[in-house]
Amino acid sequence: MNGEVELKLLIAPTDIWRLQRHPLLKVLTRRKLPAQKLLSVYYDTPDLALRKHRVAVRLRRVGRHWLQTVKAEGSVAAGLHERPEWESETAENTLDFNAIPDPKLHKFLAAKELQQELRPVFLTEFMRSRRLLASSTGDLVEWSLDRGEIRADDQRLPICEVELELKSGNPARLFEVALGLQETIPLRLENVSKAERGYQLATHAALAPGTAKTPDLAKELSAHEAFIRVMQSGVAHLQANEEGAARGADPEFVHQLRVALRRLRSALSIFSDLAPKEKTLPIREELRWLTAELDGARNWDVFVGETLPPIVASFPAHEGLVGLEARSAEIRQQHNVRARDAIASRRYQKLLLNLGAWLCTQPWRDTAEVNAKIGPPVVGFAAGVLQKRHRQLRKRGKHIATLSPPERHAVRIAAKKLRYAAEFFLSLYPRKQPRAYIAALSGLQDVLGALNDATTTIALLQEIINVEENDDSRQHAKGMIHGWILGMGHARVKDLERVWENFLDQTTFW
Repeated sequence: MNGEVELKLLIAPTDIWRLQRHPLLKVLTRRKLPAQKLLSVYYDTPDLALRKHRVAVRLRRVGRHWLQTVKAEGSVAAGLHERPEWESETAENTLDFNAIPDPKLHKFLAAKELQQELRPVFLTEFMRSRRLLASSTGDLVEWSLDRGEIRADDQRLPICEVELELKSGNPARLFEVALGLQETIPLRLENVSKAERGYQLATHAALAPGTAKTPDLAKELSAHEAFIRVMQSGVAHLQANEEGAARGADPEFVHQLRVALRRLRSALSIFSDLAPKEKTLPIREELRWLTAELDGARNWDVFVGETLPPIVASFPAHEGLVGLEARSAEIRQQHNVRARDAIASRRYQKLLLNLGAWLCTQPWRDTAEVNAKIGPPVVGFAAGVLQKRHRQLRKRGKHIATLSPPERHAVRIAAKKLRYAAEFFLSLYPRKQPRAYIAALSGLQDVLGALNDATTTIALLQEIINVEENDDSRQHAKGMIHGWILGMGHARVKDLERVWENFLDQTTFW
């Protein structure tokens, strides 16, 4: 078994000639490796049992030889793909799983029913140019340029990507090489493998927004190890939604991007004892930049898609509302273009690469003071964080029904930070134990979020510029929306008292 560690980067065909002549490649190239023509056939059952178990099986022709590769479930964060794989020589059209040492995987693949149903699902065929790169610290990286296509029945999908595979040394070298190339060539991190793209092609799967996954933490982990896993989970959540947001496919993609950014920023705050703020400042600034680029799109998506429709439906003949709705749609489009431009920008790609390199190099571990805080088990660390944030929320939420909008917003932020912390550490506790507490916290957040949307709506109304300042119907429409929102807000304040009392009644699970 080999542990595959690699970065995948998409490149436009028109930029290939510049890439091949890049000065960094000339400096780092130890030797050029023979080019390869690779044909890979991926197997699965009609109901895609392998895919459901996060297993990939392929036969690859390299010259006159055939290699069988089996890959088990791995991880992807900031474009860094890490998966265990087993490779062995075999005959054409022949699968043989006898040599796989992993007992669970061997048992799964050895089942006769499964083997009888395995058949080709899609194939990839591409030319691979290769170089062996060597850093000044002795790390070895294989650089590959793949050009070809994925085929499933009569469907075709082009392949034009760069792979940086770690042969030996520190994974941080992969990010350093990618950042060096990306300075002058618009490379984009690819979060999806050729196999996953092949499955999407074969199944005609549509893009779907990705939600946050609970980080898999074990009680024997240190707080430092937990920090890495939480951050990696946040980056994976971010990248799972970037393509959908870039296409403008569904407002939920932008929403999930913002959730991922909030979770990343919250993680940096939660673990600030391990990673002091001065060590995280560049990362926090870039996360804050991207959040600001997406905020307008999300706010106007909610206003146009959720807030306005029931008001317009109640007064369908009101000319001012119709005009204001049209103007709002224009502003929404402008903010969505801004969001898509941010996701498509080189600055965003640089953020991902720098974040991946930062997690590999771990510069916050420089000082003895910080290193001394890395050792304690995560369980005690988690309990301390959760207790502290629980107390902060209870303190901010006193007399919640009488709080001003800014004070309620502070309660909302405290509730959000507590919920993120609870979800980060969820796997450390028995499955059912935190359920009621997090549900009560979620209910509180929902009401506070609705009240915050009302406040945001009033601010958005100020952004709408009337073509005719003296248009009475539009001014009247603004007043109607304002009154509607205030009325809804008063109703939700009553709900707020109920959900707050429900939260106070919950028993902590840590």
